[in-house]
Amino acid sequence: MKTRIIFTILFSILLITFINAQEGWDKTRQNDVLVYIPSDIERGKTFKVSIPKPVKLNGKDLKKWFLEKAKEMQVSLGNPLKKWEIKPDKDAIWGLANMYVNSKGEKLSVGYQGGTLDNGKAFIMQAVMSQDLGIIYKYGTKLKNLKKDAEKTFTDNSSLSGIQNSSVNQQKEANTKRKSNKKITSNKKTKLTGKQKRLAIENAIRTLPNNGVKASETETVWIHSWLNVILGGISVDTYLLLKDGAVYDGLKIPPNELNVKMSKELQTKKWTKWKRSGSGYQVFNKKKGTWEKLEGNKANKTRAGEKLNVKYITASGSQMFGSHRSWITFKPNGRFELENLSIMSSPDGSIGPSLTIVQKSDKTGTSGTTVVIGTNVGGGTSSKKKDGSKNTGTYHLNGYTITLKHDNGYDHTELFFFDESDKKSFIYKDDRFWIPKK
Repeated sequence: MKTRIIFTILFSILLITFINAQEGWDKTRQNDVLVYIPSDIERGKTFKVSIPKPVKLNGKDLKKWFLEKAKEMQVSLGNPLKKWEIKPDKDAIWGLANMYVNSKGEKLSVGYQGGTLDNGKAFIMQAVMSQDLGIIYKYGTKLKNLKKDAEKTFTDNSSLSGIQNSSVNQQKEANTKRKSNKKITSNKKTKLTGKQKRLAIENAIRTLPNNGVKASETETVWIHSWLNVILGGISVDTYLLLKDGAVYDGLKIPPNELNVKMSKELQTKKWTKWKRSGSGYQVFNKKKGTWEKLEGNKANKTRAGEKLNVKYITASGSQMFGSHRSWITFKPNGRFELENLSIMSSPDGSIGPSLTIVQKSDKTGTSGTTVVIGTNVGGGTSSKKKDGSKNTGTYHLNGYTITLKHDNGYDHTELFFFDESDKKSFIYKDDRFWIPKK
């Protein structure tokens, strides 16, 4: 008698993405619930996301509301196969994972994310999926884009036509696009949705190196790092203060590549004004109409051509999402090496055998291993790809930038600076790396 292997992996967020295809979603509205289904999903497989209209809680406890709403939505699916256990979630505030048997006798995984939107309303997202690792990897990482699209749809009742979630845009492609950068009109901007809109804006505000903010126009770059318990890591807020009194919140690209005029047009909410306050600064909160202290400290830019001889790490993780780590080693000869590692296991209390997934990428290439352990069952699979040249190359530091030239031919320049003068940690785009303790 064959033993059927059952596993639950929910809302996988990986540092190493093996499936990078472009998927579209068919979107429909059923009363006050938006339903998303991948347009290219394999026949016989399930991946369905439902997002009810966000609501005001009027003082009700968010966690209590989320659990009650999840149980209410579960009724139409079927009885859960294990006890509900609410946990902090990586892309929201709360998360739930479970399984159930549908009317066809199929066992499906179901998960819920919940939290509050920028407008203060509470939301909940339900995802029902086949217990198929490939399906979960392929669509699970797109959930946050659906949340953004749903928020926009419920806010302005925009079109319910299918939306397109593009894959992660490679910097090399972005550099090519910037050479022929065209202004996005306000009309076109409103037609873009989800990830398309974000990528289009990121491309539009980024100009060629040295065509953006000049050093003479810069007051300082300011950094605020803080422990994010929900994400299980360090979150970073980076501010660009200009000498004309303007401040940009959320800097992720080198200042000398920021098109200020375009950014102010497309990212109005990210701009406000600053003023000095003792040895620090205050920024104007446009919503509250008050001046507030700018927490953090001044960023420390690099010397032109500076060389390092040290290994840094960045990490995040939680019970629900496993452990994710990345390392970068800078060598004094101007070379660098990258390493990535993700370890995930099926949630505590899962029915059936446990599943552990290990994915690794370094100078030798990319590998993945899946191990299944349970009563009368065991085994696993592994894969290996010889693409180590993407993880090695040369680096060049200069001010608030780092230029990485990978041995596979991929070249790109990114935001880079030390957040402390001792150089024990640095900021790369919006991630914080530090020297690991021995």
